[in-house]
Amino acid sequence: MPITRRHFLQSVAATATVATYQPIAFAEARPAIAGIAYKGEHVRQQIDGFGFSEAFNQSGLLRVLSEKDQNDLLNLMFSPAGGMGYSILRNQIGDVDKARANSGDVPTFEPKKGEFQWAGDENAVWLMNEAKKRGCTRFLSSCWSPPAWMKTNGAVHDSALKKECYQDFAEYLATYVLEYKARFGLDIYAVSPANEPNFTPTLNYGSCKWTGSELSKFVRENLVPTFAAKNVSAKIVVDEHEHWSDEYINVVLDDAANAKSLEIVAAHAYAPNSGDFVSISARTGRFQKALSLGKRVWETEVSVGTGPQITNMNDGVYWARVIHAHMVENDVSAWLYWWGAAFNNTRSGLIWIDSANKKYQLSKRFFTIGQFARFIRPGFHRVDATPNPAPNTYFSAYLSPDAKRLVCVAINDDAVERSFTIQPGGFPATSCIAVRTSTTETHAKLPPVTLQNGSAEVVTAPLSVTTYVFNA
Repeated sequence: MPITRRHFLQSVAATATVATYQPIAFAEARPAIAGIAYKGEHVRQQIDGFGFSEAFNQSGLLRVLSEKDQNDLLNLMFSPAGGMGYSILRNQIGDVDKARANSGDVPTFEPKKGEFQWAGDENAVWLMNEAKKRGCTRFLSSCWSPPAWMKTNGAVHDSALKKECYQDFAEYLATYVLEYKARFGLDIYAVSPANEPNFTPTLNYGSCKWTGSELSKFVRENLVPTFAAKNVSAKIVVDEHEHWSDEYINVVLDDAANAKSLEIVAAHAYAPNSGDFVSISARTGRFQKALSLGKRVWETEVSVGTGPQITNMNDGVYWARVIHAHMVENDVSAWLYWWGAAFNNTRSGLIWIDSANKKYQLSKRFFTIGQFARFIRPGFHRVDATPNPAPNTYFSAYLSPDAKRLVCVAINDDAVERSFTIQPGGFPATSCIAVRTSTTETHAKLPPVTLQNGSAEVVTAPLSVTTYVFNA
């Protein structure tokens, strides 16, 4: 069977908390007002998208469903017209010599030096093309391990890349991007050469140990020059640390050449301790060096991998608050869960595929993340907004590239309704729609919001995530 994301060593019960916010000046005196400023210095990070992965051949599970269910679920996952509009799909670059039967292994395309084979990744290729049809065109491909022949122990599990194979690995990644375009018509948006370089899994799946200095040297001396020489347009992403840490990122960016050539840095948001609702502060924090250098920060993987699937709204609100903290406090540009649809009925996936009965089960977090993903499209910018306009309420705002749409997301993490007024700061709104996910609603379109002098008085339901879309 395919592997689960990870086995946590211990389980702790923790209340979901978030670091104290500093309200922006124009809103301090009006706690019942969600004020927004969207021009000049109030424009913050560009949003690259929201997404998930189907690594370890999870994409193949979608193909066991009936044609109707398959199409319905694909639309729900990727289409912004009625679906959740997830806009980034993260893929695994195959690593094993030969895929093992009944496993999630994906074979490498270079099992021996200079010998290439392109069979074995059909399910991921199929899913990327299906996602592309529905508007998802940003594909991030991460490498868990170089091929075994490049490794110090001759295996994809554990160990490191041989020093003499640094250039081989750079060419391997470049070939992957070029061939997926030539053979499958797929443009790989970004490549990560090292998935969790600090982590060695206890289960037998691909991993490769790197130090920050080794990764820095490889990127500077091999990967960047090779991509340039071969006209590979894919962006290079480093370093997908297991935890929300910029330890390796800072080492890589200390090199002036890397600081100039890299656009995106990334990390995963697993907490050192596990549990259903680990403190949000354990998953978040600002990557000061990267942000000061103008880099885009991506959160590319997070989940809770143990225990049966949670489908309730407490879980949905928790993950919405994690996104809020990353966006508002940490200036994150992209946010990805671990698996989208997955084989096991656990919290490591947004959707459970019951392959035996050819059915699927959705979770509330699939929809609460979708409250961001569907409406905040790639190219939007976060803009300043009152982060806590009411008790236990979390609020953020995003502006479209043409400045004709202002999207606001309000999270009510309370057992009672919360009311406040959204003041869009002079945005010339002519209409406003609202969509809500709550305990009793799933992405429900609410009655049109009445505007008074451009502002909207709103009431958020208990335990809910509501998206307000102001149109100019």
